[in-house]
Amino acid sequence: MNIIAINGSPRKEGNTSQIVSEIIKGARKNKHDCEIIYLAELNIKDCTGCGVCKEKRKCVYRDDIEKIEEAILKADLIIWASPTHWTNVSAYMQRVFERLCGFFIEPMPRRFPLKRNAKGKKAILVTSCFAPWPINWIFNISRSCINRMRAVCKFSGQKVINTFVLSGTTLTMKEISEKHLTKARNIGKQIK
Repeated sequence: MNIIAINGSPRKEGNTSQIVSEIIKGARKNKHDCEIIYLAELNIKDCTGCGVCKEKRKCVYRDDIEKIEEAILKADLIIWASPTHWTNVSAYMQRVFERLCGFFIEPMPRRFPLKRNAKGKKAILVTSCFAPWPINWIFNISRSCINRMRAVCKFSGQKVINTFVLSGTTLTMKEISEKHLTKARNIGKQIK
């Protein structure tokens, strides 16, 4: 199986990135082909809202969004990973979601959009959040981040098979508990 992780964290060694790495380690135990794309390292401009992508089936502005499109086309499973930023995905991830609109869906008048290039693919959603459990969930902090990613998956035809929420993180957090790292590796090992 071809697995692509699209990591929207601005920190390559941050909490979200560490969890993604552990999921990938688990997946590699089952001989899956895996790649991690760090959005912070790419040159992806903001969506201009021109709407041409809906007709052309992809954004007309060509930059590193092409790398994301190519990876999605090759992937059987996509790991969408973003730290929770103000109850939402990171700006890196939001930019990618907006730029992929026409690539993912074809709007239809008076009915649900047609799914395009991600239809039938599996997805895993990952976030990390400063707020501790259960505050992160009760007050819709990390839950809204997960729901944002889940909505993109729903509209584009991806089936979410698992989620991982790491709550109670801080910028000074030295390491993630072995319990959480093991849970992440096990998610990767369970990918079939």
